[in-house]
Amino acid sequence: MAIVYRVFLSGLSLIVMIALCFNAPVWAMSERNTSDIFNSGLDHVQQENYQQALVNFTQVINRQDNLVGAAYSNRCLVNLQLQNYSAAEFDCTTALQHNSDNIEAYLNLGLTYYRQGEYDQAIAQYQQVIQRDGEDYRAYYNQGLADFAMEDYPQAITDYSLALMSSRAFNPESQSLIYNDLALTYMMLGDFEPAILNFDQAIALDDHNYNAYFNRGCAHHQQAKYQAAIEDFSQVVQLKSDFTQAYVNRAVLHHQIGQDSAAFTDIDIALQQYQQQGNRLDYDLVINLKQKLLYSQPSQVSLFCQTPISINNSTVVIC
Repeated sequence: MAIVYRVFLSGLSLIVMIALCFNAPVWAMSERNTSDIFNSGLDHVQQENYQQALVNFTQVINRQDNLVGAAYSNRCLVNLQLQNYSAAEFDCTTALQHNSDNIEAYLNLGLTYYRQGEYDQAIAQYQQVIQRDGEDYRAYYNQGLADFAMEDYPQAITDYSLALMSSRAFNPESQSLIYNDLALTYMMLGDFEPAILNFDQAIALDDHNYNAYFNRGCAHHQQAKYQAAIEDFSQVVQLKSDFTQAYVNRAVLHHQIGQDSAAFTDIDIALQQYQQQGNRLDYDLVINLKQKLLYSQPSQVSLFCQTPISINNSTVVIC
C-alpha cells in the first residue's frame, strides 16, 4: 500500500537568524552568508529543485554553526524526495541528536522507515510525535498508512479516525485524502456501506479527488450498482483523462449492462493510452480483455477489485 501513498511529509524547519550588530564584522558576515545559503536551500525545496537544495544544506552542515541541526532536518526531507533513504535516515537521526523534540525529524524518519517497509520502526517514530503533540494529525494519518501496509485494518481505521478528529485545522484536500483512505480500509474489510459513506465525504470535501471517485466506483461495483459505478469512472476520466484503468473498468461495466459499443470505445481508448505510455504489459492484458468482451457473456467478465496500489502518492484500488 501506499500508501506512501498519500503520506504527509513534514514541513521545513524554518529558523530565522538574527545578526547581532555588536559582534565582530568577520563573524557577522560569516553568519549572514550561512543564513543566506540555508534560506536558498529552503527556496530550492519549494521549487522542487532538490539536488541544489542538497548542496545548500550540505554547505551549511559543513560550517558547523548553530543552523546545523535545522540543516540536517531539512536535508533529511530532501533525501526523502530523492529516495536516498539511508542518507535520509542518517540526517534525521543526526537532527534529533541536536534537538530531541524536532517533530518534523520524527515524521520524516518515520516516513523513511515506511518507504523501506520497516513499518514497526515507522510507527515508533510517529508515537514520538504523538507523545509530544497529541493533536498532530499527520502522525496519526501516517501511522494509519503503516497499519494498512501491515494489514491491521481495524487499527488503521482507528488511526485515520483520530487524524480526522484532530482539533488542529487542516485543509479540505488533506481531509479528503484521509477520508478516502479510511473508506478504502473499510473496503478491505468488506464493509461497503461505511466505505461508500466515507468516499462520499472525501468527494464532498474535494470534488476533484479522482481517486475517491475511482475507489467508490469499485465499491459500487461490489454492490452490483453498475450504473453508479459507471458514473464514478466517468467522473474519473473527466478529471484525469489519462487514468487508463478507469476506461478499462468502465468498459467491463458497459459490457455487463449490455452496452457493447460503449465498452469497445473505452477499450480502444485504453489500448491507445497504454501504447502511448509504452506500457506493454497492461496493453497485452487489455488485448486479452477485449477478446473476452467479444466472446464472453457479461456475467463471465468481472472487475478485479481490492488490490491496493499507489498512484501519485494516493491510495487506490484496481477494480
